[in-house]
Amino acid sequence: MKKKSLILVLLTSSLLSFSQVTFTNSNTSLVNSTLTSGVAIGISDMNADGLDDIVRLSNANSLEIEYQNASGTFTRYVHGSIGGSSWAICIADVDDNGYNDIFTGGAYNDLKLITANNDGSSYTSNTLGGPSIFVQNLNFADIDNNGMIDIFACHDDGISSPYKNTNNGTLTYDLSLINSESTIPSDNSGNYGSIWTDYDNDGDQDLYISKCRLGVSDNMDGRRVNLLFQNDGNGNYTDVAQAAGLLPLAQSWAANFEDIDNDGDLDCFIINHDITSTLHENNGNGTFTDITSISGIATELSNLGLGIQVMMEDFDNDTYIDLFITTRSSDHYLFKNNGNNTFSTMPSPFPSGGLVIQSGATGDLNNDGLIDVVAGFATGFNNPSSNPDILFLNNGNANNYNWSEIRLQGGPSNINGIGARIELHYGSGLMQIREVRSGESYGTMNSLLTHFGLGAETTITKIVVKWPSGNVDELMNPTINQSHLIIEGMTLNVSEFNSAEFSTYPNPTTDIISIKSLKEISTVSQKLYDMSGKRIEMLFSYEDDVIKADLSDLENGIYFIHIKSDDNNRYVHKIIKK
Repeated sequence: MKKKSLILVLLTSSLLSFSQVTFTNSNTSLVNSTLTSGVAIGISDMNADGLDDIVRLSNANSLEIEYQNASGTFTRYVHGSIGGSSWAICIADVDDNGYNDIFTGGAYNDLKLITANNDGSSYTSNTLGGPSIFVQNLNFADIDNNGMIDIFACHDDGISSPYKNTNNGTLTYDLSLINSESTIPSDNSGNYGSIWTDYDNDGDQDLYISKCRLGVSDNMDGRRVNLLFQNDGNGNYTDVAQAAGLLPLAQSWAANFEDIDNDGDLDCFIINHDITSTLHENNGNGTFTDITSISGIATELSNLGLGIQVMMEDFDNDTYIDLFITTRSSDHYLFKNNGNNTFSTMPSPFPSGGLVIQSGATGDLNNDGLIDVVAGFATGFNNPSSNPDILFLNNGNANNYNWSEIRLQGGPSNINGIGARIELHYGSGLMQIREVRSGESYGTMNSLLTHFGLGAETTITKIVVKWPSGNVDELMNPTINQSHLIIEGMTLNVSEFNSAEFSTYPNPTTDIISIKSLKEISTVSQKLYDMSGKRIEMLFSYEDDVIKADLSDLENGIYFIHIKSDDNNRYVHKIIKK
Protein backbone atom coordinates (compact mmCIF):
# COMPACT_ATOMS: atom_id res chain seq x y z
CA MET A 1 0.00 0.00 0.00
CA LYS A 2 2.78 2.45 0.89
CA LYS A 3 4.55 1.80 -2.43
CA LYS A 4 1.34 2.38 -4.41
CA SER A 5 0.64 5.57 -2.44
CA LEU A 6 4.15 6.83 -3.15
CA ILE A 7 3.74 6.14 -6.88
CA LEU A 8 0.40 8.00 -6.86
CA VAL A 9 1.94 10.98 -5.10
CA LEU A 10 4.82 11.09 -7.57
CA LEU A 11 2.49 10.82 -10.55
CA THR A 12 0.24 13.54 -9.19
CA SER A 13 3.20 15.82 -8.52
CA SER A 14 4.52 15.23 -12.04
CA LEU A 15 1.17 15.98 -13.64
CA LEU A 16 0.74 19.20 -11.64
CA SER A 17 4.19 20.38 -12.66
CA PHE A 18 3.52 19.44 -16.27
CA SER A 19 0.33 21.47 -16.41
CA GLN A 20 1.61 24.59 -14.63
CA VAL A 21 0.06 27.71 -16.15
CA THR A 22 2.14 30.83 -16.66
CA PHE A 23 1.28 34.30 -17.93
CA THR A 24 3.24 37.00 -19.74
CA ASN A 25 3.05 40.72 -19.02
CA SER A 26 1.76 41.93 -22.40
CA ASN A 27 1.25 45.63 -21.74
CA THR A 28 3.37 46.43 -24.78
CA SER A 29 0.36 45.29 -26.86
CA LEU A 30 -1.87 47.96 -25.31
CA VAL A 31 -2.27 51.53 -26.49
CA ASN A 32 -2.40 52.81 -22.91
CA SER A 33 -0.06 50.70 -20.79
CA THR A 34 -0.02 53.13 -17.85
CA LEU A 35 -3.74 53.18 -16.98
CA THR A 36 -4.69 52.54 -13.34
CA SER A 37 -8.20 51.21 -12.79
CA GLY A 38 -9.02 50.70 -9.14
CA VAL A 39 -11.31 47.69 -8.77
CA ALA A 40 -13.84 48.01 -11.61
CA ILE A 41 -12.46 46.24 -14.72
CA GLY A 42 -14.43 44.74 -17.60
CA ILE A 43 -13.81 42.40 -20.53
CA SER A 44 -16.42 42.08 -23.27
CA ASP A 45 -16.87 42.29 -27.04
CA MET A 46 -17.77 45.95 -27.52
CA ASN A 47 -17.65 46.33 -31.32
CA ALA A 48 -19.49 43.11 -32.27
CA ASP A 49 -16.53 41.50 -34.05
CA GLY A 50 -16.52 38.39 -31.86
CA LEU A 51 -13.31 39.34 -30.05
CA ASP A 52 -13.03 40.26 -26.37
CA ASP A 53 -12.13 43.88 -25.64
CA ILE A 54 -10.91 45.63 -22.48
CA VAL A 55 -13.13 48.18 -20.72
CA ARG A 56 -11.51 50.27 -17.99
CA LEU A 57 -12.03 53.46 -16.02
CA SER A 58 -8.77 55.38 -15.71
CA ASN A 59 -8.48 56.51 -12.08
CA ALA A 60 -11.93 54.90 -11.64
CA ASN A 61 -13.45 57.75 -13.65
CA SER A 62 -12.42 58.14 -17.30
CA LEU A 63 -13.78 55.48 -19.66
CA GLU A 64 -11.41 53.85 -22.14
CA ILE A 65 -11.96 50.82 -24.37
CA GLU A 66 -9.12 48.89 -25.97
CA TYR A 67 -10.49 46.92 -28.92
CA GLN A 68 -8.73 43.65 -29.67
CA ASN A 69 -7.52 43.37 -33.25
CA ALA A 70 -7.06 40.08 -35.08
CA SER A 71 -3.36 40.96 -35.43
CA GLY A 72 -2.81 40.82 -31.66
CA THR A 73 -2.70 44.58 -31.22
CA PHE A 74 -5.30 46.89 -29.69
CA THR A 75 -7.05 50.06 -30.83
CA ARG A 76 -8.18 52.60 -28.23
CA TYR A 77 -11.39 54.58 -27.83
CA VAL A 78 -11.42 57.32 -25.17
CA HIS A 79 -14.81 58.43 -23.91
CA GLY A 80 -13.54 60.51 -21.03
CA SER A 81 -14.89 61.32 -17.60
CA ILE A 82 -18.22 59.87 -16.50
CA GLY A 83 -18.20 61.75 -13.17
CA GLY A 84 -17.41 60.43 -9.72
CA SER A 85 -15.45 57.33 -8.83
CA SER A 86 -16.76 53.94 -9.98
CA TRP A 87 -16.56 50.84 -7.79
CA ALA A 88 -18.26 48.32 -10.07
CA ILE A 89 -18.98 47.63 -13.73
CA CYS A 90 -21.17 45.34 -15.81
CA ILE A 91 -21.79 45.15 -19.56
CA ALA A 92 -24.71 44.12 -21.81
CA ASP A 93 -26.74 45.33 -24.78
CA VAL A 94 -29.69 46.93 -22.99
CA ASP A 95 -31.24 48.57 -26.05
CA ASP A 96 -30.88 45.68 -28.51
CA ASN A 97 -28.95 47.70 -31.09
CA GLY A 98 -26.24 45.05 -31.46
CA TYR A 99 -23.58 46.86 -29.40
CA ASN A 100 -22.92 46.38 -25.71
CA ASP A 101 -23.52 49.11 -23.16
CA ILE A 102 -21.75 49.79 -19.85
CA PHE A 103 -23.19 50.28 -16.37
CA THR A 104 -21.15 51.72 -13.49
CA GLY A 105 -21.63 53.19 -10.05
CA GLY A 106 -19.81 54.12 -6.86
CA ALA A 107 -20.26 55.76 -3.48
CA TYR A 108 -23.30 58.03 -3.89
CA ASN A 109 -22.08 59.38 -7.22
CA ASP A 110 -25.02 58.33 -9.42
CA LEU A 111 -25.64 55.19 -11.44
CA LYS A 112 -24.34 55.69 -14.99
CA LEU A 113 -25.60 53.82 -18.04
CA ILE A 114 -23.19 54.44 -20.91
CA THR A 115 -24.90 53.42 -24.14
CA ALA A 116 -23.35 52.68 -27.54
CA ASN A 117 -24.73 54.42 -30.61
CA ASN A 118 -26.16 52.43 -33.52
CA ASP A 119 -22.79 51.62 -35.08
CA GLY A 120 -20.81 51.20 -31.84
CA SER A 121 -18.47 54.09 -32.65
CA SER A 122 -19.30 56.31 -29.66
CA TYR A 123 -21.09 56.30 -26.32
CA THR A 124 -23.47 58.51 -24.37
CA SER A 125 -23.48 58.69 -20.58
CA ASN A 126 -26.89 58.70 -18.90
CA THR A 127 -27.69 59.06 -15.18
CA LEU A 128 -30.42 56.75 -13.90
CA GLY A 129 -33.15 57.95 -11.57
CA GLY A 130 -34.11 56.22 -8.35
CA PRO A 131 -32.47 56.48 -4.93
CA SER A 132 -28.88 57.56 -4.49
CA ILE A 133 -26.93 54.49 -3.31
CA PHE A 134 -23.47 53.33 -2.23
CA VAL A 135 -22.67 50.82 -4.99
CA GLN A 136 -20.61 47.73 -4.15
CA ASN A 137 -21.50 45.45 -7.07
CA LEU A 138 -23.61 45.53 -10.23
CA ASN A 139 -25.34 42.95 -12.43
CA PHE A 140 -27.23 42.97 -15.69
CA ALA A 141 -29.86 40.21 -15.56
CA ASP A 142 -33.27 39.61 -17.10
CA ILE A 143 -34.94 39.50 -13.69
CA ASP A 144 -38.51 39.17 -15.00
CA ASN A 145 -37.46 37.06 -18.03
CA ASN A 146 -39.31 39.20 -20.56
CA GLY A 147 -36.45 39.30 -23.04
CA MET A 148 -35.04 42.64 -21.91
CA ILE A 149 -32.04 43.17 -19.65
CA ASP A 150 -32.69 44.62 -16.18
CA ILE A 151 -30.27 45.89 -13.52
CA PHE A 152 -29.46 44.84 -9.97
CA ALA A 153 -27.30 47.25 -7.95
CA CYS A 154 -25.93 46.29 -4.52
CA HIS A 155 -26.31 49.05 -1.92
CA ASP A 156 -23.92 49.14 1.03
CA ASP A 157 -26.15 51.31 3.22
CA GLY A 158 -29.64 49.99 2.50
CA ILE A 159 -31.81 47.81 0.30
CA SER A 160 -30.37 47.09 -3.15
CA SER A 161 -31.81 48.78 -6.23
CA PRO A 162 -33.42 46.85 -9.12
CA TYR A 163 -34.18 48.62 -12.40
CA LYS A 164 -36.71 47.32 -14.91
CA ASN A 165 -36.03 47.65 -18.62
CA THR A 166 -39.39 48.92 -19.86
CA ASN A 167 -38.64 49.69 -23.49
CA ASN A 168 -35.34 48.64 -25.06
CA GLY A 169 -33.04 50.56 -22.78
CA THR A 170 -35.42 52.66 -20.67
CA LEU A 171 -34.56 51.58 -17.12
CA THR A 172 -36.85 52.45 -14.23
CA TYR A 173 -36.31 51.84 -10.51
CA ASP A 174 -38.81 49.12 -9.55
CA LEU A 175 -38.72 47.21 -6.25
CA SER A 176 -41.46 44.88 -7.52
CA LEU A 177 -38.81 43.14 -9.68
CA ILE A 178 -37.17 41.73 -6.56
CA ASN A 179 -37.33 42.92 -2.98
CA SER A 180 -34.03 41.78 -1.45
CA GLU A 181 -34.77 42.59 2.19
CA SER A 182 -32.77 40.82 4.89
CA THR A 183 -34.50 37.74 6.27
CA ILE A 184 -33.34 38.78 9.74
CA PRO A 185 -34.90 42.26 10.08
CA SER A 186 -32.32 45.01 9.70
CA ASP A 187 -31.78 48.24 7.80
CA ASN A 188 -31.00 45.99 4.77
CA SER A 189 -27.46 47.31 4.43
CA GLY A 190 -24.27 45.33 3.85
CA ASN A 191 -24.87 44.20 0.23
CA TYR A 192 -21.47 43.53 -1.33
CA GLY A 193 -21.04 40.76 -3.92
CA SER A 194 -24.04 39.60 -5.98
CA ILE A 195 -24.40 36.88 -8.58
CA TRP A 196 -27.37 35.61 -10.59
CA THR A 197 -27.23 31.84 -11.11
CA ASP A 198 -29.45 28.77 -11.45
CA TYR A 199 -28.02 26.96 -8.42
CA ASP A 200 -30.91 24.45 -8.19
CA ASN A 201 -31.05 23.46 -11.89
CA ASP A 202 -34.73 24.34 -12.30
CA GLY A 203 -34.28 26.58 -15.34
CA ASP A 204 -34.64 30.03 -13.76
CA GLN A 205 -32.25 32.57 -12.28
CA ASP A 206 -31.69 32.78 -8.53
CA LEU A 207 -29.72 35.46 -6.66
CA TYR A 208 -26.94 35.10 -4.07
CA ILE A 209 -25.84 38.17 -2.09
CA SER A 210 -22.66 38.20 -0.01
CA LYS A 211 -23.29 40.40 3.02
CA CYS A 212 -20.66 42.42 4.88
CA ARG A 213 -21.11 45.24 7.37
CA LEU A 214 -17.84 46.55 8.74
CA GLY A 215 -17.80 46.95 12.51
CA VAL A 216 -20.69 44.52 13.12
CA SER A 217 -19.43 41.57 15.19
CA ASP A 218 -22.72 39.71 15.83
CA ASN A 219 -22.77 36.94 13.21
CA MET A 220 -26.57 36.78 13.41
CA ASP A 221 -26.99 40.46 12.57
CA GLY A 222 -29.08 40.70 9.38
CA ARG A 223 -26.66 43.23 7.94
CA ARG A 224 -24.03 40.49 7.53
CA VAL A 225 -26.08 37.31 6.97
CA ASN A 226 -25.83 36.13 3.34
CA LEU A 227 -28.98 35.71 1.24
CA LEU A 228 -29.85 33.10 -1.39
CA PHE A 229 -33.05 34.15 -3.14
CA GLN A 230 -34.62 31.11 -4.81
CA ASN A 231 -36.79 31.91 -7.83
CA ASP A 232 -40.02 29.88 -8.05
CA GLY A 233 -40.14 30.42 -11.82
CA ASN A 234 -42.82 33.10 -11.57
CA GLY A 235 -40.58 35.89 -10.32
CA ASN A 236 -41.23 35.22 -6.64
CA TYR A 237 -38.05 35.07 -4.55
CA THR A 238 -37.56 33.41 -1.15
CA ASP A 239 -34.38 33.38 0.94
CA VAL A 240 -33.19 29.77 1.39
CA ALA A 241 -29.52 30.35 2.25
CA GLN A 242 -29.72 28.47 5.54
CA ALA A 243 -31.58 25.48 4.13
CA ALA A 244 -29.20 25.34 1.16
CA GLY A 245 -26.10 25.32 3.38
CA LEU A 246 -24.70 28.60 2.04
CA LEU A 247 -24.81 30.59 5.26
CA PRO A 248 -21.24 30.93 6.57
CA LEU A 249 -22.28 33.56 9.18
CA ALA A 250 -19.29 35.65 8.26
CA GLN A 251 -18.31 39.00 6.84
CA SER A 252 -18.65 37.74 3.25
CA TRP A 253 -17.24 39.85 0.44
CA ALA A 254 -18.07 37.92 -2.74
CA ALA A 255 -19.06 34.52 -4.15
CA ASN A 256 -19.03 32.65 -7.43
CA PHE A 257 -20.72 29.52 -8.80
CA GLU A 258 -19.26 27.00 -11.29
CA ASP A 259 -19.24 23.22 -11.70
CA ILE A 260 -15.88 22.18 -10.23
CA ASP A 261 -16.53 18.42 -10.53
CA ASN A 262 -18.35 18.28 -13.90
CA ASP A 263 -21.39 16.54 -12.43
CA GLY A 264 -23.95 18.92 -13.97
CA ASP A 265 -24.62 21.32 -11.10
CA LEU A 266 -22.97 24.49 -9.86
CA ASP A 267 -20.69 24.51 -6.84
CA CYS A 268 -19.88 27.63 -4.82
CA PHE A 269 -16.88 29.50 -3.47
CA ILE A 270 -17.41 32.25 -0.85
CA ILE A 271 -14.84 34.87 0.14
CA ASN A 272 -15.04 35.61 3.87
CA HIS A 273 -13.02 38.16 5.83
CA ASP A 274 -13.40 37.18 9.47
CA ILE A 275 -13.36 33.40 8.98
CA THR A 276 -11.74 31.13 6.38
CA SER A 277 -13.14 31.43 2.87
CA THR A 278 -15.17 28.37 1.97
CA LEU A 279 -15.67 25.94 -0.92
CA HIS A 280 -19.06 24.22 -1.20
CA GLU A 281 -20.04 21.20 -3.30
CA ASN A 282 -23.55 21.15 -4.77
CA ASN A 283 -25.34 17.98 -3.63
CA GLY A 284 -27.69 18.03 -6.62
CA ASN A 285 -30.81 18.54 -4.50
CA GLY A 286 -30.62 22.28 -3.84
CA THR A 287 -28.22 21.92 -0.89
CA PHE A 288 -24.46 22.29 -0.50
CA THR A 289 -21.72 20.65 1.57
CA ASP A 290 -18.72 22.60 2.84
CA ILE A 291 -15.66 20.76 1.47
CA THR A 292 -13.04 23.34 2.45
CA SER A 293 -11.29 21.00 4.88
CA ILE A 294 -10.71 18.35 2.20
CA SER A 295 -10.07 20.75 -0.70
CA GLY A 296 -6.28 20.55 -0.41
CA ILE A 297 -6.02 24.33 0.00
CA ALA A 298 -7.53 24.83 3.46
CA THR A 299 -4.28 26.26 4.81
CA GLU A 300 -3.92 28.73 1.95
CA LEU A 301 -7.55 29.80 2.35
CA SER A 302 -7.08 30.36 6.08
CA ASN A 303 -4.17 32.67 5.23
CA LEU A 304 -6.04 34.49 2.48
CA GLY A 305 -6.59 37.65 4.49
CA LEU A 306 -8.89 40.17 2.86
CA GLY A 307 -10.01 38.46 -0.34
CA ILE A 308 -11.73 40.69 -2.89
CA GLN A 309 -12.74 38.68 -5.96
CA VAL A 310 -12.99 35.04 -6.99
CA MET A 311 -12.95 34.07 -10.66
CA MET A 312 -13.63 30.47 -11.71
CA GLU A 313 -12.25 29.51 -15.12
CA ASP A 314 -10.47 26.58 -16.76
CA PHE A 315 -7.12 28.33 -17.14
CA ASP A 316 -5.21 25.21 -18.28
CA ASN A 317 -7.94 23.77 -20.56
CA ASP A 318 -7.85 20.40 -18.79
CA THR A 319 -11.72 20.33 -18.50
CA TYR A 320 -11.78 21.37 -14.82
CA ILE A 321 -12.60 24.79 -13.37
CA ASP A 322 -9.72 26.48 -11.51
CA LEU A 323 -9.87 29.24 -8.87
CA PHE A 324 -8.30 32.70 -9.18
CA ILE A 325 -8.60 34.81 -6.02
CA THR A 326 -7.55 38.43 -5.71
CA THR A 327 -6.83 40.02 -2.34
CA ARG A 328 -6.15 43.28 -0.57
CA SER A 329 -3.58 41.67 1.71
CA SER A 330 -1.31 38.57 1.74
CA ASP A 331 -1.14 37.39 -1.89
CA HIS A 332 -3.34 36.56 -4.85
CA TYR A 333 -3.77 32.85 -5.64
CA LEU A 334 -4.34 30.66 -8.69
CA PHE A 335 -5.48 27.20 -7.60
CA LYS A 336 -5.39 24.31 -10.05
CA ASN A 337 -8.36 21.92 -9.99
CA ASN A 338 -7.02 18.36 -9.70
CA GLY A 339 -10.28 16.82 -10.95
CA ASN A 340 -11.21 15.18 -7.65
CA ASN A 341 -12.58 18.15 -5.66
CA THR A 342 -9.08 19.05 -4.49
CA PHE A 343 -6.93 21.94 -5.64
CA SER A 344 -3.22 22.75 -5.70
CA THR A 345 -1.47 26.09 -5.68
CA MET A 346 0.11 27.15 -8.95
CA PRO A 347 3.30 28.88 -7.83
CA SER A 348 3.83 32.47 -9.05
CA PRO A 349 1.90 32.27 -12.35
CA PHE A 350 1.68 36.09 -12.75
CA PRO A 351 4.88 38.14 -13.17
CA SER A 352 3.50 41.09 -11.20
CA GLY A 353 6.81 42.34 -9.86
CA GLY A 354 5.81 41.51 -6.31
CA LEU A 355 2.54 43.45 -6.49
CA VAL A 356 -0.58 41.78 -5.09
CA ILE A 357 -3.42 41.58 -7.62
CA GLN A 358 -6.46 43.15 -5.99
CA SER A 359 -8.80 43.18 -8.97
CA GLY A 360 -9.11 41.44 -12.29
CA ALA A 361 -11.28 40.38 -15.18
CA THR A 362 -11.00 37.32 -17.43
CA GLY A 363 -11.50 36.67 -21.13
CA ASP A 364 -9.68 35.58 -24.29
CA LEU A 365 -7.67 38.65 -25.25
CA ASN A 366 -5.59 37.22 -28.09
CA ASN A 367 -8.17 34.80 -29.50
CA ASP A 368 -6.08 31.69 -28.86
CA GLY A 369 -8.52 29.65 -26.76
CA LEU A 370 -6.80 30.43 -23.46
CA ILE A 371 -8.22 32.53 -20.63
CA ASP A 372 -6.26 35.74 -20.02
CA VAL A 373 -6.41 38.26 -17.17
CA VAL A 374 -6.42 42.03 -16.90
CA ALA A 375 -5.17 42.78 -13.38
CA GLY A 376 -5.48 45.92 -11.28
CA PHE A 377 -3.60 47.07 -8.17
CA ALA A 378 -5.89 49.18 -6.04
CA THR A 379 -5.28 50.82 -2.68
CA GLY A 380 -7.71 50.57 0.20
CA PHE A 381 -10.59 48.49 -1.12
CA ASN A 382 -11.46 50.31 -4.33
CA ASN A 383 -9.17 53.25 -5.04
CA PRO A 384 -6.68 53.44 -7.90
CA SER A 385 -3.00 53.21 -7.01
CA SER A 386 0.06 54.48 -8.86
CA ASN A 387 0.70 50.97 -10.25
CA PRO A 388 -0.61 50.49 -13.81
CA ASP A 389 -2.92 47.63 -14.71
CA ILE A 390 -1.28 44.63 -16.38
CA LEU A 391 -2.55 42.56 -19.28
CA PHE A 392 -1.49 38.98 -18.50
CA LEU A 393 -1.70 36.71 -21.54
CA ASN A 394 -1.94 33.01 -20.80
CA ASN A 395 1.03 31.02 -22.14
CA GLY A 396 -0.83 27.72 -21.87
CA ASN A 397 1.26 24.70 -20.99
CA ALA A 398 3.05 21.80 -22.63
CA ASN A 399 -0.21 19.85 -23.00
CA ASN A 400 -1.58 22.13 -25.74
CA TYR A 401 -5.10 21.09 -24.77
CA ASN A 402 -8.11 21.71 -27.00
CA TRP A 403 -10.94 24.14 -26.34
CA SER A 404 -14.25 25.62 -27.48
CA GLU A 405 -15.76 29.10 -27.06
CA ILE A 406 -19.40 30.06 -27.56
CA ARG A 407 -21.07 33.40 -28.27
CA LEU A 408 -24.83 33.74 -27.92
CA GLN A 409 -27.42 35.98 -29.54
CA GLY A 410 -30.89 35.74 -28.06
CA GLY A 411 -34.21 36.26 -29.79
CA PRO A 412 -37.17 35.80 -27.46
CA SER A 413 -34.47 35.70 -24.76
CA ASN A 414 -32.36 38.81 -24.11
CA ILE A 415 -29.95 39.53 -26.93
CA ASN A 416 -26.80 38.60 -24.93
CA GLY A 417 -28.29 35.29 -23.75
CA ILE A 418 -27.59 36.30 -20.14
CA GLY A 419 -29.02 33.60 -17.89
CA ALA A 420 -28.62 30.86 -20.52
CA ARG A 421 -27.20 27.47 -19.50
CA ILE A 422 -24.68 25.99 -21.96
CA GLU A 423 -23.84 22.29 -21.95
CA LEU A 424 -20.85 20.88 -23.84
CA HIS A 425 -21.06 17.10 -24.42
CA TYR A 426 -17.99 15.05 -25.38
CA GLY A 427 -16.32 11.69 -24.90
CA SER A 428 -18.33 8.82 -23.43
CA GLY A 429 -21.17 10.68 -21.76
CA LEU A 430 -19.01 13.51 -20.38
CA MET A 431 -20.45 17.00 -19.97
CA GLN A 432 -19.44 20.45 -18.80
CA ILE A 433 -21.81 23.31 -18.02
CA ARG A 434 -21.49 27.09 -17.95
CA GLU A 435 -23.83 30.05 -17.45
CA VAL A 436 -23.79 33.42 -19.21
CA ARG A 437 -23.53 36.24 -16.68
CA SER A 438 -22.96 39.99 -16.61
CA GLY A 439 -21.27 41.16 -13.43
CA GLU A 440 -19.78 38.58 -11.07
CA SER A 441 -17.99 38.32 -7.76
CA TYR A 442 -17.27 41.91 -6.67
CA GLY A 443 -17.03 44.90 -9.01
CA THR A 444 -15.81 42.95 -12.03
CA MET A 445 -17.10 42.03 -15.48
CA ASN A 446 -15.83 38.83 -17.10
CA SER A 447 -16.30 37.99 -20.76
CA LEU A 448 -19.73 37.05 -22.15
CA LEU A 449 -17.80 34.63 -24.37
CA THR A 450 -18.23 31.20 -22.76
CA HIS A 451 -15.05 29.14 -22.58
CA PHE A 452 -14.58 25.37 -22.25
CA GLY A 453 -11.34 23.45 -21.97
CA LEU A 454 -11.43 20.05 -23.70
CA GLY A 455 -8.21 18.50 -22.48
CA ALA A 456 -7.02 15.85 -24.95
CA GLU A 457 -10.52 15.35 -26.40
CA THR A 458 -10.54 15.86 -30.17
CA THR A 459 -14.27 15.98 -30.84
CA ILE A 460 -17.41 17.52 -29.36
CA THR A 461 -20.62 15.52 -29.56
CA LYS A 462 -22.89 18.53 -29.21
CA ILE A 463 -23.33 21.94 -27.64
CA VAL A 464 -26.71 22.48 -25.98
CA VAL A 465 -28.00 25.97 -25.17
CA LYS A 466 -30.93 26.20 -22.77
CA TRP A 467 -32.22 29.73 -23.26
CA PRO A 468 -34.08 31.78 -20.62
CA SER A 469 -37.14 31.69 -22.89
CA GLY A 470 -37.29 27.88 -22.65
CA ASN A 471 -36.02 27.35 -26.19
CA VAL A 472 -33.28 24.73 -26.57
CA ASP A 473 -30.72 24.72 -29.39
CA GLU A 474 -28.45 21.76 -30.09
CA LEU A 475 -25.40 22.24 -32.30
CA MET A 476 -24.21 18.79 -33.34
CA ASN A 477 -20.54 17.85 -33.85
CA PRO A 478 -19.14 21.40 -33.83
CA THR A 479 -15.51 21.97 -34.76
CA ILE A 480 -13.06 22.19 -31.85
CA ASN A 481 -10.58 25.02 -31.21
CA GLN A 482 -12.77 27.80 -32.50
CA SER A 483 -15.47 30.22 -31.42
CA HIS A 484 -19.09 29.42 -32.33
CA LEU A 485 -21.94 31.93 -32.60
CA ILE A 486 -25.24 30.33 -31.62
CA ILE A 487 -28.35 32.37 -32.41
CA GLU A 488 -31.48 31.44 -30.53
CA GLY A 489 -33.52 29.11 -32.72
CA MET A 490 -30.81 28.48 -35.33
CA THR A 491 -31.04 24.70 -34.88
CA LEU A 492 -34.85 24.66 -34.79
CA ASN A 493 -36.87 24.24 -37.96
CA VAL A 494 -39.23 26.92 -39.22
CA SER A 495 -42.40 25.43 -37.72
CA GLU A 496 -40.79 24.86 -34.30
CA PHE A 497 -39.76 28.50 -34.10
CA ASN A 498 -43.03 30.14 -35.15
CA SER A 499 -44.97 31.93 -32.42
CA ALA A 500 -48.69 31.76 -31.79
CA GLU A 501 -48.88 35.56 -31.91
CA PHE A 502 -47.43 36.18 -35.37
CA SER A 503 -47.30 34.24 -38.62
CA THR A 504 -44.59 34.63 -41.26
CA TYR A 505 -45.30 33.45 -44.84
CA PRO A 506 -44.38 32.18 -47.34
CA ASN A 507 -41.50 30.45 -45.60
CA PRO A 508 -39.20 29.54 -47.35
CA THR A 509 -39.46 32.55 -49.66
CA THR A 510 -37.72 33.72 -52.81
CA ASP A 511 -38.55 37.39 -52.33
CA ILE A 512 -41.42 38.79 -50.24
CA ILE A 513 -41.90 37.75 -46.62
CA SER A 514 -45.11 38.74 -44.80
CA ILE A 515 -45.73 39.06 -41.07
CA LYS A 516 -49.30 38.96 -39.80
CA SER A 517 -50.56 39.38 -36.25
CA LEU A 518 -52.78 36.49 -35.15
CA LYS A 519 -54.05 38.30 -32.05
CA GLU A 520 -54.93 41.84 -31.00
CA ILE A 521 -51.25 42.77 -30.98
CA SER A 522 -49.49 45.32 -33.12
CA THR A 523 -45.79 45.55 -33.82
CA VAL A 524 -43.52 48.33 -32.66
CA SER A 525 -40.37 47.35 -34.49
CA GLN A 526 -38.91 44.68 -36.74
CA LYS A 527 -35.24 43.84 -37.21
CA LEU A 528 -33.56 41.34 -39.54
CA TYR A 529 -30.36 39.44 -38.67
CA ASP A 530 -28.26 36.98 -40.66
CA MET A 531 -26.65 33.78 -39.35
CA SER A 532 -23.51 35.64 -38.24
CA GLY A 533 -25.57 37.81 -35.91
CA LYS A 534 -25.15 40.90 -38.10
CA ARG A 535 -28.15 43.19 -38.43
CA ILE A 536 -29.35 43.61 -42.02
CA GLU A 537 -30.79 46.99 -42.91
CA MET A 538 -34.24 46.27 -44.29
CA LEU A 539 -37.17 48.46 -45.29
CA PHE A 540 -40.47 47.05 -44.02
CA SER A 541 -43.77 48.12 -45.61
CA TYR A 542 -47.27 47.99 -44.14
CA GLU A 543 -50.49 46.82 -45.77
CA ASP A 544 -53.44 46.80 -43.36
CA ASP A 545 -52.38 44.40 -40.56
CA VAL A 546 -49.61 42.74 -42.60
CA ILE A 547 -45.94 43.79 -42.57
CA LYS A 548 -43.88 42.93 -45.64
CA ALA A 549 -40.20 42.94 -46.59
CA ASP A 550 -38.53 42.22 -49.91
CA LEU A 551 -35.61 39.78 -49.42
CA SER A 552 -34.89 39.29 -53.12
CA ASP A 553 -31.55 41.14 -52.94
CA LEU A 554 -30.28 38.98 -50.07
CA GLU A 555 -28.16 35.90 -50.52
CA ASN A 556 -29.87 32.56 -50.04
CA GLY A 557 -29.69 31.30 -46.48
CA ILE A 558 -31.20 31.55 -43.02
CA TYR A 559 -32.29 34.83 -41.44
CA PHE A 560 -34.09 35.85 -38.25
CA ILE A 561 -36.80 38.49 -37.96
CA HIS A 562 -36.99 39.98 -34.45
CA ILE A 563 -40.40 41.49 -33.67
CA LYS A 564 -41.13 43.87 -30.79
CA SER A 565 -44.84 44.16 -29.96
CA ASP A 566 -46.84 46.91 -28.29
CA ASP A 567 -47.17 44.75 -25.17
CA ASN A 568 -43.35 44.86 -24.78
CA ASN A 569 -42.90 41.21 -25.73
CA ARG A 570 -40.30 40.04 -28.23
CA TYR A 571 -40.74 37.36 -30.86
CA VAL A 572 -38.37 35.81 -33.37
CA HIS A 573 -39.21 33.99 -36.60
CA LYS A 574 -36.71 31.97 -38.58
CA ILE A 575 -36.79 32.75 -42.31
CA ILE A 576 -35.33 30.71 -45.15
CA LYS A 577 -34.42 32.66 -48.28
CA LYS A 578 -34.00 30.44 -51.34
